[in-house]
Amino acid sequence: MKTPLILALSGIVLLGAAQVEADVVERRFSETNVLVKVTNDDWQPENFDTGIPVPAIYLHTANITMDGRDDEPNWTSATEVSVPLSFGSTAEAHIKALYTDDEVFIRVRWADETMDREHRPWVWDSESKSYVVGSQVEDSVMLSFEAGCEWNPSILAGHQFDLDVWRWLAVRSDPVGQAWDIIGNLSEADRGGLKGGQIYDSRYDGTEWILKFDDVRDKNGLTFEDWNGLDRRYLHWPVMPAVSFLAELDGLPVEDASEQIDAPAEPPSGDTTVFPQYKAVRLDGPAGEVAAKGHWEDGYWTVEFRRDRLTPARFKHDTVFNRLTQFSVHVFDGTEAVNESSESPRLLLKFLPEGQKLANN
Repeated sequence: MKTPLILALSGIVLLGAAQVEADVVERRFSETNVLVKVTNDDWQPENFDTGIPVPAIYLHTANITMDGRDDEPNWTSATEVSVPLSFGSTAEAHIKALYTDDEVFIRVRWADETMDREHRPWVWDSESKSYVVGSQVEDSVMLSFEAGCEWNPSILAGHQFDLDVWRWLAVRSDPVGQAWDIIGNLSEADRGGLKGGQIYDSRYDGTEWILKFDDVRDKNGLTFEDWNGLDRRYLHWPVMPAVSFLAELDGLPVEDASEQIDAPAEPPSGDTTVFPQYKAVRLDGPAGEVAAKGHWEDGYWTVEFRRDRLTPARFKHDTVFNRLTQFSVHVFDGTEAVNESSESPRLLLKFLPEGQKLANN
């Protein structure tokens, strides 16, 4: 590795009523590998896509029933943002967000012609006179948030990073009103990857910028700063051709997230020939801190998520919602494979001050 070259540009800018110093510091490791730190400045890498703002409207008290129906007046007050999805079979998702002093709510809605509430069920095969594993796969949606390091909205972007994941599944989490709270890790597959990780080809090639917002100085308050009011770190690094993705529940192995049911001991005696293979398990502690419920109607899924802005367990990778937050949406329709999912571009959860209804980009 070449000796890092550090460059710094400084100046005085006005931020609100106070004068603060703005810095753009570049640390160059090679001709292609660069880390840029930005403080109180609107500098961004060339051709960098800052993403789509999703405004979160403030509520004094949230009167929301977690049933996936989003028919409460609270949701009516929220601004709906439509975002494009790429790669998979779902083309678009529609997102709303709300927050209180203690909680954050995110609602995701997308078109799906079929409601898939079976996951690899036991199906009676009359030819072999035995139960076999069926092909049906449950519908699912996943939210990915930045978690402690530079982050990319695409899980398969070809970079090594951590992510805070909320995953709702129609069979293995919805019946207990939860989403799986997961820490996801991506590593370079060519170097052996993560033990137990699934290896996928990257969806991108060339060189990409990835980003992290530094934690705000006042960890107990809420900052309404826009993009250029927050400290940021941009990492310019060539993408890896393949990545190893490991998803683990916060504090629990994934195997504990659902109960596997044996096939029935006897052939079916009536018209029912399909039986569940999985049963949802209520999760406690850090793994069960995200409430979620879905409802399918008229060709659309609607899923509501709720979580404390600061989790009681304060697990090290749990996102703290006290400032502009990067996230992305991933929809699974007819598949459980990450490389077949539909994914959004970078989304920016923007907490609006009390009384403000529209987002400022």
